[in-house]
Amino acid sequence: MVQIGFLEFLGYREWTESLGHDREWYIQATQAKLYQINQLFTSQYEGLVLPLRYDMQLMILPPEIDRERYIKGLIEALKPYTPTEVSIELMCGPIPEVLERRNHDREKCGGKVAVFHADLNYFTQRTKEVGPYLTYLEILDVVHEYAMSLKEAAIVQYLGGDNLAVIAEKEKLDSVINELVKRKGIKIGIGISYSPRKAFALAAKSLGVIRKEGRVRTYLIEEDS
Repeated sequence: MVQIGFLEFLGYREWTESLGHDREWYIQATQAKLYQINQLFTSQYEGLVLPLRYDMQLMILPPEIDRERYIKGLIEALKPYTPTEVSIELMCGPIPEVLERRNHDREKCGGKVAVFHADLNYFTQRTKEVGPYLTYLEILDVVHEYAMSLKEAAIVQYLGGDNLAVIAEKEKLDSVINELVKRKGIKIGIGISYSPRKAFALAAKSLGVIRKEGRVRTYLIEEDS
């Protein structure tokens, strides 16, 4: 079972509308700063932040953290930079249930998280051929395809470039692998840990091994003890 934090900026729409028409540059800069602060703070708790909608961020967290200390500390870290009040809620359970806010059972925290760090083969060459924007559209299609096919099992997040991440419970490992490998020309490093940050690190390590081997296999799994 995975622990997920929901960070919501309250009154976000009202704040944006108060800025006048020449506002988008400032909104984007503020969003980037708030995401940075959250990511840096949450990493200290071995977690990782997914921006999704910028008025709401998701934090993937280890099962055993001091919840009250984490929430209080994150609010304090954001306070000098946020233009609105914030609400933070932590939930545990199967990922689909938690994402729909159907499960608040903290006793269900305790399982390992599996992180799949995938990238597309020959993306650099493809970018040289057709340019950065068309390749950006192509990878958005890949992200959308996986997001829809895995919505009952995992979270799919675009990481930039030709990289994407899939976050799932360890129990969903085989079903997620089966879905990801349906697409040709993809390689996947997989990390498994109680710590989401460690799982991402192991996934990146596994992906690096595949690259050095010359793409002789599609995926590689590494799990900590």
